[in-house]
Amino acid sequence: MEAGTKDSINSIPCAICRRQFSRYSCPRCNIPYCSLTCFRSGIHADCSEAFYKKELETDIRSTPSKSAEERHRMMELLKRFEEDSLEDTGLLDEDEQDQDDLIARFQNLNIESASYDEIWSALTPEERDNFLKALNEPSSELAQQLLASEELQKQKIDPWWEAPNEDTEEDSLERSLISLKKYGKRPTMVEIPDNIVSASAKSLNTGPSLLYNITAVLIAYAYITRSFATSPISSLAPQDSDSEEARRTISRLVPFLVDRKSTTVLPSVSALVTDLWSRFEPGTMTSTFFAILLNDASKLLRPSPVTVLPNDTTSSSPYESHTNANALRALSDLSSFFSSTKGDKPRPANVHITHKLTFYAARIISTPTNVLGMLADEVMLKAEAVKREGAQAETEKKPTRPIELTEAEKSQASGREKVEALSSIERGKRVVIEELT
Repeated sequence: MEAGTKDSINSIPCAICRRQFSRYSCPRCNIPYCSLTCFRSGIHADCSEAFYKKELETDIRSTPSKSAEERHRMMELLKRFEEDSLEDTGLLDEDEQDQDDLIARFQNLNIESASYDEIWSALTPEERDNFLKALNEPSSELAQQLLASEELQKQKIDPWWEAPNEDTEEDSLERSLISLKKYGKRPTMVEIPDNIVSASAKSLNTGPSLLYNITAVLIAYAYITRSFATSPISSLAPQDSDSEEARRTISRLVPFLVDRKSTTVLPSVSALVTDLWSRFEPGTMTSTFFAILLNDASKLLRPSPVTVLPNDTTSSSPYESHTNANALRALSDLSSFFSSTKGDKPRPANVHITHKLTFYAARIISTPTNVLGMLADEVMLKAEAVKREGAQAETEKKPTRPIELTEAEKSQASGREKVEALSSIERGKRVVIEELT
């Protein structure tokens, strides 16, 4: 099988269980499947049994020179296969009985309106234990099956920044897979006053660097978006428990954003990765997931190679067509999220947060495009390093932790010195940003 064909199969869900991605295709009917269990399932039994029998019979008949003992062994193997098929039928009957029992327990329960307690009480002790194990071990097979379920995929909303551009060229298979996904709506850009943009531009060479702080905020933003499967996050209802939990999580991950008196200035990508990693509960973050978040931040920071003029000429923001519009939208989404009200009660305590986010947006606007491009490259390199470290630790059965860039990667990311030179980090580590207070 060619590499391109194999990659295509690996990206298609198993046509039998629809819970995992396929790894193989049936040589008779070409249906994609993920495992031997699915290949031999009742849905595919007619094809799989016929395939096995034909292969065995062909082998027996095509080798007449085999000894009587070898032919006898082949016939025994064929007989054993038929017996196993009968046993599998019995297992399928047991599965059907379990399915009937599940239907009987839930037939009088309206899943859409039932409370969590009602659903929990309808589960058997074994089902409850399995569910709790899946929650505690997100990388387990059961957890992955639950996450890959067809119903969950229908409800899943992918981050708005992953939505493909209309003019992006994709092959037919990729287009069909993309069409099945749901993407969040692009956030509305908040107002960024010209005087704040001017103040940010003037302090670019004399004030503290904010680029790594902004990067940390974007990583936290990506984490909230993916963890709560909500895009944009400002669509969370203020009275929703998820909304409060999201605020608490952001406050824990990037406390300098919510602390009025914070003078924290992150000096590098490695420093922000170490700081952020330490703020997750032990065992809740993996190298693979953290690498995804770093790639998200890199994509949000990366300037667009082509300036896209907005279709709506009445757009309220002049920065909708900015080369770094994605970073501005992310910061705007956070600002709208923190400025939302709960019922009739405003949130005056969050005004300083929205002011900081506005200043961060102004810093993005005033920072040269090539500097932001180099920063995006550095973050992407760090994502590759973290992912590689995680794979190595998994192989060696060692705890995962972020690592430093290799000498080659440091050489590729040499543009960081230009970022630091522009920002004068050394002089600004303990400078209080008066514009934010």
